[in-house]
Amino acid sequence: MTVAVAVVLPLFTALLATRSGRPAALGRRLAPFASAALLLPLLSGEQVDWQWALLGLQLGIEPWVTPYAVLTAVAWSLAAWFAHDTVTGDTRRFWLGWSFSLWGMVLVVLAQSLAAFYLGYVAVSLAAYLMIVHASSDAAWRAGRIYLVLAFAGEAAIVSGVLVLAGFYGNVELALLATPEFAAGLEASRALLLVGFAVKLGIVPLHVWLPLAHPIAPVPASAILSGVIVKAGLLGWLKLAPIQGIDAAASAPWLLALGLMTAFAGALLGLTQAKLKTVLAYSTISQMGLVLVAYAALAFAADGGVALAALGLLALHHGLTKAALFLACGCAPGASRARSLLLALPALSLAAAPLTTGYLAKTWLKRAVDTGIELGALPDVAYTLVALSSTATALIMWRAWRLAMLQRDEATALHPAWALLTLAALTVPWAWAAQAGLLVAPSLSGSWAATWPLLLAVALVVAARATGRPGLRLPEGDVVVWAERLVARTRAPAAPSAARAPRTARFRSRLGRFLGAAESGMRELPVVGLAMLLVGVVLWFVLWLG
Repeated sequence: MTVAVAVVLPLFTALLATRSGRPAALGRRLAPFASAALLLPLLSGEQVDWQWALLGLQLGIEPWVTPYAVLTAVAWSLAAWFAHDTVTGDTRRFWLGWSFSLWGMVLVVLAQSLAAFYLGYVAVSLAAYLMIVHASSDAAWRAGRIYLVLAFAGEAAIVSGVLVLAGFYGNVELALLATPEFAAGLEASRALLLVGFAVKLGIVPLHVWLPLAHPIAPVPASAILSGVIVKAGLLGWLKLAPIQGIDAAASAPWLLALGLMTAFAGALLGLTQAKLKTVLAYSTISQMGLVLVAYAALAFAADGGVALAALGLLALHHGLTKAALFLACGCAPGASRARSLLLALPALSLAAAPLTTGYLAKTWLKRAVDTGIELGALPDVAYTLVALSSTATALIMWRAWRLAMLQRDEATALHPAWALLTLAALTVPWAWAAQAGLLVAPSLSGSWAATWPLLLAVALVVAARATGRPGLRLPEGDVVVWAERLVARTRAPAAPSAARAPRTARFRSRLGRFLGAAESGMRELPVVGLAMLLVGVVLWFVLWLG
């Protein structure tokens, strides 16, 4: 019964969101409870196998998934409260996207079978589009267009990997994929699934949708996009492409290198931005690089259960902290000392300052990397680079702090949801660490290991300010700007010259008209298009599993 409530309540709020007047208002009031309902199956431990649901949905919460369930319930509920009081404009589209995204995320968290996970993941990916384009501005449609392009590219890779797994095992129970008997199908689908889910996580170079979508979406949508929804990609890796228990000597070092590159690239690109939400979006890219490092390090873990719990600690810490930082963007954090403190505490935690949840999560990450070094699978420099990632995080948090202090409108209220989410970010990960046996006693050496990267960041800031030179500025989305210019040439071609074949000019003109018509259609019928895509996915699964 508890699983049914957690699954059905978001669908009920989505149904109410399609209405107007009192039903819509009721749906908005129920939104925080719809996400909090995910705690019910966590408390009850209920497992269900709904064969009557056509897809054969096996749902429940495994112990290692607990931090992801807590993250979704806490962050989504408080952000929903914030959204109820602040979101204006086309609220029907926003709340429809909000509710369907929540429904998909609930399935992703609860999924114990291949069909259940993929159905939820598709719902998350498609429904998030409605929140991104909420503002209906040119910038919003641009961000939504780029998001859809990358989302569908990722879905193509994921569905290919899912088909490979299904070809081997059918609607397999996901817990079995980490066992040696299922190694053949896992190896055949691994590359496709890693690439597909990397889009959601924002791993470089598949990151460009984040710095465009997060800043343009409403503040509460940015909070759950950056804090929670990106974790759907991580759950996809852990459930469909588990790295622990296999011979990962060849792939793990490369994944770790890609994660470190993403961690530093995200921070450096964020330092070139002039908008607070854009800086925070690039910070998410950087942190997802560290998540990839932790995922790769699972291959060297002596105790897989402890390693999964430590990765859950990292995800819980980042999700709550980043959601709190995004809610700060809607509360004028520079208006008072109390508000600046509410911003500073999670920022310091994200930079892994001593005695914070970030420090605890980074300690376990360093231990995992150190194990790989001791086994001879990773170079010694990997440990130093993981430590230096705290310097990069501190620098981008300093950039965010300076931009946040410019928001001083005292007429903007300090919403209680921001304060409560900040409190949750500072305390809830400690509770999970205590339950999972991950608490680390403070030590002088450990404190120094966490402090010297921050002191290095301070020295770099002082040195940069001493030079007095203006910082480099790059456009939001970085490399996508050049890609857009290339596409623009096909949509608005120059007049054909004597050197250009008329056939080529006609083709480019037709292509431009087609792209323009497609985008116009997406603007006018986003809800209908979403429904058609979801129905198509359900029918495809029914035919496939039948």
